[in-house]
Amino acid sequence: MAPRTAILHFSLVDIEYFLAVVRHNHFGRAATACNVTQPAITKALRRLEDSVGAMLFERGAHGARLTGEGEVFHEYARRLSLQHEELAKVSADLRAHHSGLLRIGLTNPAGDSEVVRALAEMVRRRPAMRLRLVIGKSDALNMAVEAGELDVAVVPAAPGTTFSCEALTLGQDIVRVAARVGHPVFQTVQPGLAALQPYSWVMPSRESAARKAITHLHEEAGLPEPTVMVEAEYMSDAVLGIVASTDLVALAPSTSLRPWAGLIMPIPVAGLMIARRTVLLSRPGGHWSALMELLRDLLGTGRAEHP
Repeated sequence: MAPRTAILHFSLVDIEYFLAVVRHNHFGRAATACNVTQPAITKALRRLEDSVGAMLFERGAHGARLTGEGEVFHEYARRLSLQHEELAKVSADLRAHHSGLLRIGLTNPAGDSEVVRALAEMVRRRPAMRLRLVIGKSDALNMAVEAGELDVAVVPAAPGTTFSCEALTLGQDIVRVAARVGHPVFQTVQPGLAALQPYSWVMPSRESAARKAITHLHEEAGLPEPTVMVEAEYMSDAVLGIVASTDLVALAPSTSLRPWAGLIMPIPVAGLMIARRTVLLSRPGGHWSALMELLRDLLGTGRAEHP
């Protein structure tokens, strides 16, 4: 059987009295500084020495000096005191709703999106708060929220999409087909799906709702499945930079295209606009912290859906 480790219990008050004696090198002056009697200081030190099993101070005519064991104990006592002060400060901040941690999942939003502006405003209002950002796919973020690994997630929801988490609709975005300014397809008056056949695409994976919708439209029109040259789950700046420099066509949300105005523009293909919602996911029946509520309020209230 493994030997048991003794569990020591120290009073924070005793620790503070110990540190006061270290600072003043004298029991009497430490008692005066702590506004207690000298016997109270003496008893506190005796309790600590009994717990440690060693002398912490050498008493003499010139005051109190730390022993070798006392020097070691002093370093840990000082850390404990500082940690307690920090804990008290954090607790006060939490009570004032100025601190805390918000764990949020995003699907690679544009820099000028509503959620990015809301998070920036939260940082300004709550300078002591901490943010943990996780970028991922909608399904993975939904699972992370449900498992309690994330507090909330802001994700797109294509038509017919359901989530196991509670979903609060924040707004709507339009996914469109786009190409670089000056692309040959813009020379066609009222281009249709057939006009896009000569060009390769940038699309998300086959599992994505948007790609399934585009593939279905091609099947209905009797056209072959689009040729996907670049597969990317997110329309990042890197991906859109490729689109802006080639003849690829891309399936991209309007919010992602906005910063690229003048370089990339939507192709006016009838029927190739997919409306999707932006939703705020939270754990079903979970507690809403002050930071979660602030984010929800900054994003605007919408219609809640329950799994």
